[in-house]
Amino acid sequence: MLQPDSLVTDLIFNANAAIDAAAQKALVEALGGQAAVETKQLIDVDRMLEPRQEMELSPSMPFRRRGERRVMIVDDAGEAGPAARPDPTLDPIVSRDLRPAKEALIAICTALPVRLGRLFVLGTWGDAVLVSTSARDLRGICLLPYALDPQVDVDGKRRQTPLSQKEFETKLLAFEKRLDELDDEQILANLSGINYEKRGDLHIVDVLEEDGTWDQRKSMALEAQLGALDQFSMIPGAPQPKKKVVAANGAPAPAAAAAKPAAEPPKPEPKPEPKGGALSAKLLDDKVILVFPPDRFDLDVAAALGKKDWEQVLRSSDQLTGELRDRMHRDGAAWIAPLEFLSEVFVEGKPLSKAVFEKDAQAHDGIRSLEVHFPRFGDATLLEVPGKGRFVTSLTKGAERAAALLG
Repeated sequence: MLQPDSLVTDLIFNANAAIDAAAQKALVEALGGQAAVETKQLIDVDRMLEPRQEMELSPSMPFRRRGERRVMIVDDAGEAGPAARPDPTLDPIVSRDLRPAKEALIAICTALPVRLGRLFVLGTWGDAVLVSTSARDLRGICLLPYALDPQVDVDGKRRQTPLSQKEFETKLLAFEKRLDELDDEQILANLSGINYEKRGDLHIVDVLEEDGTWDQRKSMALEAQLGALDQFSMIPGAPQPKKKVVAANGAPAPAAAAAKPAAEPPKPEPKPEPKGGALSAKLLDDKVILVFPPDRFDLDVAAALGKKDWEQVLRSSDQLTGELRDRMHRDGAAWIAPLEFLSEVFVEGKPLSKAVFEKDAQAHDGIRSLEVHFPRFGDATLLEVPGKGRFVTSLTKGAERAAALLG
């Protein structure tokens, strides 16, 4: 039973990260040793919670990507257990000293392949500490309320009435693009009155007082400054221009390039070929169907498929003849790929849960299917194929026939 106001150390690991014995030992040491660990609850979110439970407890989609494991360490019995706040919604001050918990989080993020680490308390919104190697990810987690608010539109403007399902899905599609609009320097330049430091590769931001206490109202400022809704581009994904450097007299500062000739730019290094097995292509009703292995499909690939950017999807080792490649560029292609978690797809603007799938899925020759929305792509169909697992496909009519193409 989770106690309200318990301190949570929240870890989102890099996709397919391997946590070996040394990393596990470092985690235990950072948390104060085995005896201290035994006083905490460890929640492996994807294995222990339904998607809707995660949404109610502490949402992470669409920030968290496919293959990224999330672990929440809840301290509801130790020194950082529930605070004596009769009503946390009325008392914004967390009076315990969170500095040891902050240092433990930093130690964990240093030793383990963590994409994002957070400190917060159950039952109220906002973070006390954020740790990541990427300022882009700091901004991403702070834009989560924007993405999930049913009355905030794609441009960050609040409506008087809820968005339509199509408008909400359009906003979800734009979420990743929004993160490309500002670079790390621009994101961090927005911070004011927020504690920031850089340790090695880690960006660390917090709103703790000098004595380690936490005024949760400052978390709203942290969220607003890193999220920077006021700096959204008119076209989602369009980079914001850099601000010009101005001299003390108000005149534009002379360009450094004027002092000496520009050096010849280095030749770009060839891009390494992506990891993962080769995809194959089959024909269905004279249409090319791309069949993806598990380690070749993610949200970036889905976005490229939606834009028909075949150069980003295919590589030389894929099992496609020249004729099939020509047909794809001419007529397009559909696709089918494995799906690890139901919560990776959306129905009516919410991550799909097992209960909803069991209730609404249609059966065709033993194969169950459901129309869904796939982030960064659009309309798709979820398939559950006996003996093979779950798949998502761009086919929306007769999608169950694509199951015959699976090896």
